[in-house]
Parts: sequence; C-alpha cells; structure tokens
Amino acid sequence: MQGNMQNMQKDIQTSTQMVFARCGDGYVTREFPPADEVLGATRTPWGRAEEICTPAYWAAQAWMWEVEAPDHYKLGRTLAEELMACILGGYGIPAEVGLAAYERLRKVHSVNPLRLENEAEVFSLLSEPLVLDGKKVRYRFAKQKAKYISASLRGVKSIDLAADDRSLRDQLTKLPGIGLKTASWILRNWRGSDNISILDIHILRAGRIIGIFLPSWSVERDYLLLERAFLDFADALSVRASFLDSVMWMNMRQLPMDLVRGLVGSPSLGREVVGARQPQLEFAL
Repeated sequence: MQGNMQNMQKDIQTSTQMVFARCGDGYVTREFPPADEVLGATRTPWGRAEEICTPAYWAAQAWMWEVEAPDHYKLGRTLAEELMACILGGYGIPAEVGLAAYERLRKVHSVNPLRLENEAEVFSLLSEPLVLDGKKVRYRFAKQKAKYISASLRGVKSIDLAADDRSLRDQLTKLPGIGLKTASWILRNWRGSDNISILDIHILRAGRIIGIFLPSWSVERDYLLLERAFLDFADALSVRASFLDSVMWMNMRQLPMDLVRGLVGSPSLGREVVGARQPQLEFAL
C-alpha cells in the first residue's frame, strides 16, 4: 500500500493529504495541504507528509505525537526534578546516559532532597559507574554537573513559580550551569510551554534543511532570533511548538550523519528514510 501511494503521488500533487493517528481503539484524522502548496508567505512547499524533513512531515509527526503520546517528553514530577534531568543531559552526554544518571539522583531526591544540595554528595553519586545494557559506563563531567545541580537545587527554591514562561526562563538562567537552551528545556518539559524553543544541534540542522534558519545564525549568538523563526514555523504549520521541537530532536538524532549532511547541503527535501516513524497517509482525490 505504501508503494502504491508513492506511485500515485506523481499524479496527485494538488490533492489534500490525510494523516491518521491512533487514538484509543480507533483513529483520528487531520488534513494537510497539497504537497505543492506553498507554506505561508514563504517559497517553501509543504511537500509530502511521508518524506523526511519536509514541512508536511514535521507537521504530521508533531500532530501524531500530540495525539498518541502527549506526555512523552516529561521527565520529572516537579520543577526541581526537571531541572536535574536537563542539567544532566545536553551536549556531550548521550541521552541514555543522562537519563540513567537522572534516575539515580531522582531516587535519592525523593527520599532526602537536602542531600543533593551538597556538592560532594552529588559528585559521589555521579562518580559511581552506571549500568546500561549490562555494561558499566561513567558519567562525563561529574564534578562540573555536581556543582551545578547542588547550587541550582538550592537556588530554585527562590524562583517565582507563578511567573509567565519567558520570565520563568529568565529566572532559571540565573542559576549555575543553566543557559537559554537548558532553561527552555526545563520549561518545555515542566509546563509544556509553546512559547519557547530548545535549540540544540539537531533542531539547528532541521531548520537549516527546511530553510527557516540562515546558515550564518548560531545558537550562541542568535538564540532569540532562531527561536522566533522556529516558533513562526510551528505557527505556520498549525502545530504546537513543544511537540515540533521534541519530534525534530527525536528524528534528527537517529538519522545517519551522511544523510543529514546531504540534506543540509541539498536544496531538495523529502528523502524517505528507512526506520523513521511514518504517518499513515491517505490522499483525498
């Protein structure tokens, strides 16, 4: 059936695309514009929803995840737990290692939160090898992250939890080891905020492939500019920015780097990728 749809697509570029998502014991549907329709005020076509990195693909993925797994990115039950999880992840830390370290600290925090306000205690916990798939691995940057976590857990107590999203993010960036990206990650996970974006290398690559980010823009220098472009893109797709950010990260980190490099350097989008989660599609004739 998938092959038949691909062959049919050549003759129905102007047809509305129908995407199905699981919901309970049944399915819900959503229409997306024809593949050749231009997105908003841009020159970028929506593209086919089953082809990687087209606007239609990202719109379909974000919508399906919102329907099927609305809490998939939430890691902690409290702001303090989300803070720990996000500080332990990030650049240079494989997601699986960061999550394993977080689970170790979360268990201690649930019993005695004050213990993790002591830098030496956190360092000791992070220095012990973690077991992943039967193998022992060490957490990188244990000393640095122990300093950040202990100080941030002390500082988070003075944060105004009733503040709006942007104000709360600004407060979080005042804590040790938390910049705009980490603060946005904490806020997205804890509040499900659609007013911010977590701009890491995977989101940056996806945005460059689509053409919403200029090659000269960098996260370090142009974070707010990149964020505005990303949020405008989510708005144009009519999907929640929090889910779009999440599914872009999940998809892009799993793609082979040679494919990513090819997509970044090529004006053509929509290469099908084996193993990527595909929406169930039906084209309305």
